Amino acid sequence: MEGIAMRTFIPVAAVVGVALLTASCGGVVNGAGDPRMPVRGITVFGDSSSDVGTYADATGDPRNPGKFTVNPGKLWVENIAEHYGLALTPYRALSLDKDASSGAGTEPGRARILGGNGYAEGGARVLQRPMQSGVGNNAIVLSVTEQLDAHLSKNGKFAPNHLVIITGGGNDSYAQFAALCWQLDNNGDGGKTTMAGAVAAMDKAASDQVANIRRIKDAGAGVILVSLASDWSVNPFAKKYLSAAYTGCKQAVSAAQITAWTEQFNQRIRDGLRGVAGVVFFTTHEVYRAASANPQGHGLVNVTDAACNNTRPTNSAAFCTRATLVAPDADQTYMWSDSFHGTPGMHKLLSDKALAMLDVVARRAQ
Repeated sequence: MEGIAMRTFIPVAAVVGVALLTASCGGVVNGAGDPRMPVRGITVFGDSSSDVGTYADATGDPRNPGKFTVNPGKLWVENIAEHYGLALTPYRALSLDKDASSGAGTEPGRARILGGNGYAEGGARVLQRPMQSGVGNNAIVLSVTEQLDAHLSKNGKFAPNHLVIITGGGNDSYAQFAALCWQLDNNGDGGKTTMAGAVAAMDKAASDQVANIRRIKDAGAGVILVSLASDWSVNPFAKKYLSAAYTGCKQAVSAAQITAWTEQFNQRIRDGLRGVAGVVFFTTHEVYRAASANPQGHGLVNVTDAACNNTRPTNSAAFCTRATLVAPDADQTYMWSDSFHGTPGMHKLLSDKALAMLDVVARRAQ
């Protein structure tokens, strides 16, 4: 993969977005003649890639907000919010669940509402249950659709000049992997998912996400950054469980299959939103691939191993902190915090790329 994160071109999606935004606003939208939307508010929906601290209660440590990175480091969505002079705080707090954590906890996980603008929750699928958290109670983790429901029920719409970021799809492809490999009941079929059923489930998830994004647009969002499903076929988890050497699958799932599901999901999103004004598409795995191909050029020294060695209560990045780093600067120079989630250094690369696209259509409010 070519060095996408290092290029200095303007993405087509962003160019189309600014043209549509300008046209929909009648041309110039501020006195200085700048057609870009002044960002006056931000809301985030999604999964662990954009969860800004839902699992703080699960950590039992007031210094650890329970984000899926090296804590308390910043996620890419937090960097974006700061760029526009804004901040993100979690909408809910979830405690450690005994089942999701494989017995690390002793009680069912619980939830309490905090009321922030960061609705994303680790483990969230677009809609289909069960959710896929390895920390919180999957019976109560909110799907992306339910997160949006919660916001609209509370607020009715988005305020003018609002930036919305939405992620999703990665946990849906993971759920299909687990349904086939370990025969888990991730699709309401009693653990009897077939390959055809998995393909259908991914298509349904994509259709549900298109509906979510259209609801966001109809509710008044000015700019929507759609983070497409990430292809996780090259992360440390995948290198173990998608390899021919792993013999624990009832039905083996290849890295190519994860890529195919991801591409299927993302193409359905693009097709379903063609021509919708103010939508910008962001493909995170392109940034990961570029950094993997040229680590030094992206300020990284390790793109294969986890930066943290935490094991208690689990090895999840939610419990990864600077105290559990394998090297003093691993939070900035390693790609992965655990086997699935990026470090703050990697999140900076993601936000740099996303902001290069967003700054075509949006600007910091004066």
